[in-house]
Amino acid sequence: MNLKEKKVLNPNKKDYKRLLKHYKFTSLDANNLKEIENITKIYSKEFLDGFYKFILEFDYARKFLYNQEILQRHKIGIENWYLNLFCGVYDKSYFEKLYMISEIHVRIGLPAHYVNTAFSYVRGFVKNILLTEKKYEVLSSVDKIIDINLDILTISYQEEEQSKLLNEIVFLKNVVDNSNIEPYIQGIFDTKTLKIKKYESLMRLLDSNSKEVFSVFPYLEISKKIKLYEKMMKIMVDKTFALFSNQDIEFSINLSYEDIANEAFMQFLYEKINSYKNPKNIIFEILESDFIEDFSVVKEFTTYVRTKGCKIAIDDFGSGYSNMENILKLKPEIIKIDGSLIKNINLSEESKTIVKNIVNMAKELNAKTVAEYVHSKEVFDIVKNMNIDFLQGFYLSEPKSYFST
Repeated sequence: MNLKEKKVLNPNKKDYKRLLKHYKFTSLDANNLKEIENITKIYSKEFLDGFYKFILEFDYARKFLYNQEILQRHKIGIENWYLNLFCGVYDKSYFEKLYMISEIHVRIGLPAHYVNTAFSYVRGFVKNILLTEKKYEVLSSVDKIIDINLDILTISYQEEEQSKLLNEIVFLKNVVDNSNIEPYIQGIFDTKTLKIKKYESLMRLLDSNSKEVFSVFPYLEISKKIKLYEKMMKIMVDKTFALFSNQDIEFSINLSYEDIANEAFMQFLYEKINSYKNPKNIIFEILESDFIEDFSVVKEFTTYVRTKGCKIAIDDFGSGYSNMENILKLKPEIIKIDGSLIKNINLSEESKTIVKNIVNMAKELNAKTVAEYVHSKEVFDIVKNMNIDFLQGFYLSEPKSYFST
């Protein structure tokens, strides 16, 4: 199944009649709405003025309605849709237009929350008209047609999510079944010599059909839900260890608290370490944020792997979760400075100050420092003069297949 494949909604006569039946929408409801058509037309300008005043309070609305031309087209469309609520004819043609609007919303990336918020205004506005005009008997019919419209105008989001989920599940199962996981390596450079001193191994997923390569991050959550994450990590460890088995160079691999707390995965990892001929070259990167979990589990892991000669790096240090007591206890060999501090360091004096303090602290801990996210010459020129030990980032080297290096 193609990752980008989408299911196209194609409502037929049977579909829309079933929908009307589900909402108990009858010919009486249609007649009720037709009877107030002229009243709602009178209020159309007031509706539009209030509607746009309401939705333009939200950032996501301003993002999509960013100039007068687009805003005017949108107003015409909204006015037509509003007036059609009371047309009195709710047939296949009416619903095809709704499905078309819904698919356009998905295609342009309009948030479903926008639709839900807008409908809350529409419902309240129309009900106020009916109460003002003392058309109490039509209130129920208005609720039904608005609910039906909301159902249709959000169904494409549901279809999109379901289709996306199915595609991701099929993709991940194929990845695991065919071991289509490849370590992409990124060089970590000595700041003084600008020579590669170590590598970070990053998980990439290969699509057998398109031959495209994907980062694992968008798939992490679903891989855990469908119980494939552990298998993916085992493949990653296997291939990374094999990749560097005949090289005398340090390499790092990322572990999460979830990995470390998984006894089955830890047993597998310990066996791999014990059979690896140069365990002193292995560095395990642990996110600083994972320290907010059970630190004793992390401490037990680091203590064991150090007996085998492995090293520990704290990843994304300075990202805001710092527990200095635990970091002091852990005594990491390497501190990787969070990319959010590095990427704009040429524009932020605050970032410079924080990074200087991290470097000074690391020196006191006898830990080496790595500046991640060195993505431009401007950033490179600054960090290379900040007494940081190693540099990493796209400006120096992008992650790539070992076989293409």
